[in-house]
Amino acid sequence: MASALSVVQRSSQFMREVRSELRKVSWPTWEDLRKSTLTITVIVVLIGILIGAMDRVFSLILIDLFGRVFG
Repeated sequence: MASALSVVQRSSQFMREVRSELRKVSWPTWEDLRKSTLTITVIVVLIGILIGAMDRVFSLILIDLFGRVFG
């Protein structure tokens, strides 16, 4: 039974430490969060478009190349 008590004590100590550390965190404001989310979304969309365009160009090049070699 002493083992179970030890686990409970360690768990509650861990939770107190977690709460203490979370109070030290500098959380962003909603405006900062909104701007960061918008920036990341735009960058992800642009990279997706770039990768899609590169895939299309390379596919056309390879299809044309293999069409001439094996066609």
